[in-house]
Formats: sequence, C-alpha cells, structure tokens
Amino acid sequence: MYKSICVVAVLLAMFAFISGSKPAGASSPTSYASPQIVARGKLLNQTAPIPITTILTPSQNGLYRLSAYATITTPASTYGGFWEYNFMWTDDSGIPGTGGNSVLYAGSGNTTRGPFTWNGVAGFGPAIIFEAKAGVPIAYSVTLFGTPDNSAYSLYYTLERLE
Repeated sequence: MYKSICVVAVLLAMFAFISGSKPAGASSPTSYASPQIVARGKLLNQTAPIPITTILTPSQNGLYRLSAYATITTPASTYGGFWEYNFMWTDDSGIPGTGGNSVLYAGSGNTTRGPFTWNGVAGFGPAIIFEAKAGVPIAYSVTLFGTPDNSAYSLYYTLERLE
C-alpha cells in the first residue's frame, strides 16, 4: 500500500509540473508567422538612372516593410551630380505616398565611395513600414540629379508583407 501511495504521489506531482500554471480560462498563444518576403532586389554597379519600376502589385490591402540600402561603388572623378533612391506606394486614402522623395541619396557629387544616406541624416539603410492598397503598384526609381559623373552604385532591397 505504501508503494501505491508513493507512485500516486509521484504521478500527481509530475502531472502538476507538466500541466504548467496557466490561470483558468487562459488560452494558448496562437502561432505567430514571420513576415513573408514578397520581393527582393540586388542591382550591382549601376551607372544609369532606373525609371519607375514596380516591385509588387499587391492582390489585397496589407501592411508591408521595405528595407533598402545603396552604396557608391565607383566614385566620380570630379563633382557632377548625386543619386537619389525614391519609393512609391498608395494606401487606403488613395493618395500616392512617396516615402519622402530621396529616401536614400548619395550627395557630395559622388566623389567618394560609401553608403547612401537616409533622408539626409547619418543613418543608412531605412526600413519603411506602410499600408499598401490592393491593385496599386509598390514601386521605386533611382534618379541622377546634376551632370552625369561616371560614378556607379549598388542597390539592395527587400519587401516583406507584415499582415
């Protein structure tokens, strides 16, 4: 009988330990999905502007995050112009958004190698969260302001659907 009581006590202790200490009525957390990468690009040693280019046309409204990075790979030999990465989308308001023209830009006449800056501050590679409307393209462009200066840049981006 002593052995039976000991076995029952051990089993009850194990059951209590395994079941955890959830309050009554608490639900288990749902599994969280990671953001889904829906588009990415890597354009190396570009020497010309890129016209407005569609990254993705969403099939349903959703929340997205664009991460972008650009760098001057070949500096200009003399002061000429500067490169500017622009980003475009439309949200539920129906008004096109631009992420602030010049989301990334390389100033100083492209005479040095190095990363484009973000909105004119010392940060590099912004991550922009926005809501996009179904059926309207999410797009980007790279423009050159000033005179062509024989500089080259590389551009990298990843677009993720958050919800």
